[in-house]
Amino acid sequence: MKLKQVLFLLILIIGCSYNPKNSTFITPEVKWTNNDEYPSIEDCDEYDTEIARKNCFNSKITKLIYSNIDLGVNLVSKKLNDTILLSLLIDNQGKISLLNIDNLNLVLIEIPDIELIIRNSLKNIPYLYPATKTNFGIPVSTKFKLPLILKSN
Repeated sequence: MKLKQVLFLLILIIGCSYNPKNSTFITPEVKWTNNDEYPSIEDCDEYDTEIARKNCFNSKITKLIYSNIDLGVNLVSKKLNDTILLSLLIDNQGKISLLNIDNLNLVLIEIPDIELIIRNSLKNIPYLYPATKTNFGIPVSTKFKLPLILKSN
């Protein structure tokens, strides 16, 4: 029993002399306001530069949204040529969601349920690779805006 008490006292004394300020460990600097690597989709990872990958991603997402938009029986009474701005979120799991739509005034008159149509088109988008902090490899959520041009004949 006395041996346990002596060992406990010895560990306590050694532990109390540890000073973390004397440690040589340097914590890496992380800037959480910047996403080091833009979100991606299959086939866009083959590009070498960040700008090319970003342009590829924006182009593919736009094409996927257009291909998944189902206007059904929505008929417009006026000629429509307008650009709306989608505020999108890609979470750290790679799931895309719609946060907001800007410049909807004229479009809402002609297509009142456009927000629902766009939300449904986003549900059919395949898995996305989320943005990552490259120095840690941690997936992070990303918000971005994407223009969408709506035209009618």
